[in-house]
Amino acid sequence: MGHVLFQYALLAAGLIGALALFLSVKREIQRDAASNRKRLEEMAARVGEFQKIAPEPVYIPVPAARSGLNLSKRVQAMRMVRRNEDVSTVAAALGVTRKEVELLVRVQSLSRESVARARK
Repeated sequence: MGHVLFQYALLAAGLIGALALFLSVKREIQRDAASNRKRLEEMAARVGEFQKIAPEPVYIPVPAARSGLNLSKRVQAMRMVRRNEDVSTVAAALGVTRKEVELLVRVQSLSRESVARARK
């Protein structure tokens, strides 16, 4: 009988502990939500102040991304592709992205096709 009561006591203690953790987490979430709400209101106030100062939208030009493929790298890439090397290998060897090499290969094939059509 004492063994069963001990098991129930452990179960009750575990449930009370789980409830305490649940309530603690819930309180922490509410505290974080209030903090985030306050920060959001502060940001909205700042944006409102900025809109009063500058009613026209301000556009900040973004510098164009520079290609990692200069002329010598393009030549090297095409040589490697002609030797049937994998696009990933070419990109790793030249220090450029895989997408840049794929684009280069695609542009080269399109230009070859247009030259072939022009000769016909």
